[in-house]
Amino acid sequence: MDKANAKEIMKIREFKIQDYAVVRALWQAAGLILRPGDELEDVKLKLQRDPDLFLVAEQVDEIVGSVIGGWDGRRGWIYHLAVKPEHQRRGVGVGLVREVEKRLVLKGAKKVNAQVYKWNEQSSEFFRAIGYETQPDLMMIGKQLRK
Repeated sequence: MDKANAKEIMKIREFKIQDYAVVRALWQAAGLILRPGDELEDVKLKLQRDPDLFLVAEQVDEIVGSVIGGWDGRRGWIYHLAVKPEHQRRGVGVGLVREVEKRLVLKGAKKVNAQVYKWNEQSSEFFRAIGYETQPDLMMIGKQLRK
């Protein structure tokens, strides 16, 4: 299937809690590192905050991609962009990111950041190709509050 055909039959919709098992398996298949915040109870909390930013892409009623957007009131964030390996490079990821960007703009976001591990060159290349820039003067720091 070429990119044009993939886009024509791709449907993007909001994640439903019933999608959790399928999306979690998708994250693993796509090579995401799952963390404690990816458990079902934590995903339920995400859905209480901004369910309109947690999206899935479907093709022929099969979930083939997902993305989590976040909005902190100032900036938008993109997490967990994942596309089934056999559906990559067919416009699914771009479609998901563009839809999250559109929804973030409607909330008032002027900027969006995506978090990508340094070792994940494939994701870094993807985001650069769609206009994202590495921020060499910034570093991500974090602290685990619970396990």
